Amino acid sequence: MFHKTKVILQLMKVSPAQLSPLLRTDTQGFILAQLFMNPEDGFSVSELARFAGVSTPTAMREVDRLVEAHMVTERTFGRARLIQVNTKHLLYEPTRQIVVNSYGPVAVLPAALYGVDGLEKAYIYGDWAAKLKRELGPEPNRVELLIVGYVNRIEAARAAANVERYLGRDVNVQFVSTSEWEKAETDFVKSVKAKPLVELDLS
Repeated sequence: MFHKTKVILQLMKVSPAQLSPLLRTDTQGFILAQLFMNPEDGFSVSELARFAGVSTPTAMREVDRLVEAHMVTERTFGRARLIQVNTKHLLYEPTRQIVVNSYGPVAVLPAALYGVDGLEKAYIYGDWAAKLKRELGPEPNRVELLIVGYVNRIEAARAAANVERYLGRDVNVQFVSTSEWEKAETDFVKSVKAKPLVELDLS
């Protein structure tokens, strides 16, 4: 349903998992999200590293663990490795549910929004972003999505609704124009910019 995406993250080191107590690190969470949210796609280790915001060797260690556990399959093309989730593994569905309810949103939102006319930037904010940035607060029960640009709101809302069905959780969409976002004069924009944000890579 959704295709290869990446998220703009600036994780300077491997950090403990903030969005699920069942995972070890944020790196593991993002790599699992990319693989499990896109089960029909294969990814190189370097692609997974870029998505998770870590070095290729760090991502390779996570991938090797998954390969050893038979959670993913790999195909080699010369020196390149193409990694894909093993949907036949007994733990595929339970792991997928963990991923859906933790790191999953960043792996599906960019692809869902791709092609929305006028879209310039998109961010996850609110409790989900705060949790990832290690701020104390409630568990994120829904995804707070901010769309920046002069967009077709019906088209964007339809894309968000598709993500809601895929994730099984609410996606609350807010819209601001490019000028509103850059000027940051409204109370809403000031409030959002003052709190943690995770920018989605829409390229």
